[in-house]
Amino acid sequence: MLNIEIKGVQFSNKGAELMLEAILEQLDDQLDNYEITLSPGPNLPYIKRAKLGAWQKLSFRRGSFDLTGSFGKLPNIVKRLLKRYGIVTESEIDVILNASGFAYGDQWPAFDLKNTAKEIIRFKKANKPYIILPQAIGPFNNLHLQKDASILINDSCLIFARDEQSFLACKKLDKSNNLQISPDFTALVASSFTAKFPEKTICLIPNNKVVSKYNHIDAEQEYQSYVMFWVRSAEVLIKLGYKVALLNHEGKEDLAICEDIIKHAKCELILIDGLSGVKIKAFLGQCDGVISSRYHGCVSALTQGIPCLATSWSHKYEMLYQEYDLPNNIVNFQLSEADLRCRLNQFIACLPEQSDKCLAHAEKVKSENKLMWSSVINAIKK
Repeated sequence: MLNIEIKGVQFSNKGAELMLEAILEQLDDQLDNYEITLSPGPNLPYIKRAKLGAWQKLSFRRGSFDLTGSFGKLPNIVKRLLKRYGIVTESEIDVILNASGFAYGDQWPAFDLKNTAKEIIRFKKANKPYIILPQAIGPFNNLHLQKDASILINDSCLIFARDEQSFLACKKLDKSNNLQISPDFTALVASSFTAKFPEKTICLIPNNKVVSKYNHIDAEQEYQSYVMFWVRSAEVLIKLGYKVALLNHEGKEDLAICEDIIKHAKCELILIDGLSGVKIKAFLGQCDGVISSRYHGCVSALTQGIPCLATSWSHKYEMLYQEYDLPNNIVNFQLSEADLRCRLNQFIACLPEQSDKCLAHAEKVKSENKLMWSSVINAIKK
């Protein structure tokens, strides 16, 4: 039976959880027998991994120090003993599906890419497929990254860039025929909503990454401006007759921002917390519009025909909105109060037209998702 490790997913980040759900749906639908493996981590607690029936991967990685591959050389008698406790080593995994979302490029620590490159080489030597599912990748302008980036791009069995800019960043280092372009693959995850909320509702989704070092070196100094962007947006929308929901899309850091927004707001906000990735998608499907700093908040809205404004902290947002032909839906959170009010009024006035445009493109995305999965499943079956 195939043992498939799924990397880059977790339960705290609801976009990563939604990607895990999307992967499992396709594997269930297209493979007769398979098992999954997940690596332990602070956002992949044992109880939740066990509920999925996942094997637990024996791994140890601290920065660039990585013993994970070495554990595969343990004697078979030790491996059999470990398996009684639900633990497997890398050597017992047949396929890796890497669904990191956005983890490799100049914005991220070099050792993440280096460890992944080493893992890819080990799998290639073992003649096992290592597949990079659609994700934002690059740029790789930092010369220290390019050797490992070249391994990522050329030695993976398949690699899917999620957008044109990511594709071009990879193309500069591409020497193989493994590189393809395909959109985010969560569009195929069905939503359970049946009707819009009875009261007109806009959902706001903040993201701590916007005001972190992963955006730019001075981003943390912009925290107060970012909080006030959400406060002012909520006040404008409520005056326009909308209920405003504030949704925590990832863990305690985003929740802290939500709580700060509520503290500064002079209007009533509904805090939504603790939903799974699938339930968040259903919730957004019931709204009239969304403003999101979370990529999968944007995707889950747009693919259901829910108009969405976004703030950006990486190229993946601009590329997503270029794909949907809505480039003006990227907003700067440092707009003046007057400009923000004007921008929100324009957004509300165009909700029906934007909804139609989103739904039309979402059908194209779903078709491309199916083609991508066809390639992936063929590679797995080989």
